[in-house]
Amino acid sequence: MNIAVDTPAVTGVRAAKSSADKSRPDPRRRILDAAAACFTRNGFHATSMQEVCGEAAMSPGALYRYFPSKAAIIIAIVEEERAARAALMAKLDQAPSFFEALAEMGRSLFSGEVPMICAELAPEVFAEASRNPALKRVFDEVEAEMDQSMRRALEAAQARGEVDSGLDLDGVLLFLNALGDGLLMRHRLNPETRLAERMPEISALLARMLGPKARAVEARS
Repeated sequence: MNIAVDTPAVTGVRAAKSSADKSRPDPRRRILDAAAACFTRNGFHATSMQEVCGEAAMSPGALYRYFPSKAAIIIAIVEEERAARAALMAKLDQAPSFFEALAEMGRSLFSGEVPMICAELAPEVFAEASRNPALKRVFDEVEAEMDQSMRRALEAAQARGEVDSGLDLDGVLLFLNALGDGLLMRHRLNPETRLAERMPEISALLARMLGPKARAVEARS
C-alpha cells in the first residue's frame, strides 16, 4: 500500500497554488476588469472581443461562456456600478448642505476617488444605450434610482430653505441631469479642465440659480 507523504517541497507547492488561486480573480471578474481597461484605453466600439480576450489572458471560447457580446459586458459593468453610484448619492445625506453635497459628489467622481468606468465612457455608453434596448433598460433603471435619491435630497433642501420652494422639481432634476451628463462629456473629451477642482465654483453657481428668490434679491441689494 502506497502512502502519500507531504514533503516540504510538496507542501510549499500546494501553499503557493492555494495562494495563487485566492489572489487570481474569478473568470467573470477577469473579463470585466479586462474589458474596462480596454474600453477606457480604446473606447467601446474600437475594442474587439479579441482584445478583451488578450487583456484577460483568456481564450475566446472561455470568454464567450460568460459574455456573448461587448454589449453584454457593458450591461454587466453598468449593473456593477450601482454600488459606486449609491456611494456617491450617500454624500447627499452626509454633507452639511445640498450644494456642498453636489460639490463633494463631483469632486469624488472627477478625481477618480470613486472610479466609474461608465463616467469615463460616457459618450460611448450614451450612444450604445440609444441603440441597444437591453442596455437602455438597465441604464434607465440605474438613472431612476439616482433620480429618486436626488429628488428626496431636493425636497429636504426645499424644506430647509436652501432651494426655492416654488421650483418644479421635475424641471430641476432634468436640468441637473443634463448638467451632469455634459460635465461627464467634458471630462472625457477635455480632462485638462480639472473639473474636480472646479466643483466648488460650479456648486456655488447652482446655489445662486436654485436658491430662494428672497436670497437672490438680498444679494443684489
